[in-house]
Amino acid sequence: MEKDIILTDTLNSPEIPADYLQHYFTHILCEKGQGQFIMDNKEQNIGKNDICFWLPNASIGKVLFSPDFSAIFLLVSFDMMSKNNPDIGWGIKAYMFSKENPVVNLEPNVVDNCKKNFLVIYKKYTDESHRFRMEIVNLHLKILIMEMWNVFADKMEQNIKSNVKGAFFQRFLQLAEMHCMENREVEFYADKLFITPKYLSEICKKTSGKTASEWIQNYATTRLILLLRNNKLTFTQIADSMNFSSQSFFSRYVRKVLGVSPSVYRERLRD
Repeated sequence: MEKDIILTDTLNSPEIPADYLQHYFTHILCEKGQGQFIMDNKEQNIGKNDICFWLPNASIGKVLFSPDFSAIFLLVSFDMMSKNNPDIGWGIKAYMFSKENPVVNLEPNVVDNCKKNFLVIYKKYTDESHRFRMEIVNLHLKILIMEMWNVFADKMEQNIKSNVKGAFFQRFLQLAEMHCMENREVEFYADKLFITPKYLSEICKKTSGKTASEWIQNYATTRLILLLRNNKLTFTQIADSMNFSSQSFFSRYVRKVLGVSPSVYRERLRD
């Protein structure tokens, strides 16, 4: 099973899946040396005290590092990063900012703080003996995200997209967070935006690399996991709250997104 969090000092690590660029947010914190790469047909350079963000499905090529290049690479899966987004509004700004500014220079004290956050997250993630391991990891990941938002706040505010597609994408994500519990069809959101489902899917794919359906499912899965963790709720209650017409449809959906039945997933939480 692929890991949700990977920390390494090289992209050649056997821990990193071959298709990591499609499924992970890749953070590169450079400590010395120089590097360069092509992202979406633009040449980018990275040096000491720079942090680099590769978003899932970004077009990355011609990656070169100098012999003395040294960096910490933190990879976080798309699902885990999305699940721990502390605020949808700021999350959208950060996503759009990172697409336009994949490399940002940091002050030395910010570099030190960022490195500490990387190490703490990974240490907690690998501590399988701790019964609250994932809860702690999720909290630390939220802290890391908000620390980065704070550093880039002014620039992100200035970077709010004024183009039509960017505005549609932001509004779609807001709607998906609000309505994913009861509506998981692309057509519903397209109607809300007064555009066609095909155009909405095109916007999402070009803006984020993920389809509209994937975004909707991501939000719905996050809510579903929270509901399943609440042992006071019956499966029937959860199915009703998510607008499923029957228990069988609900069970089928859980198997699709979580890989196991609701009862098996809940049993695993107790182990």
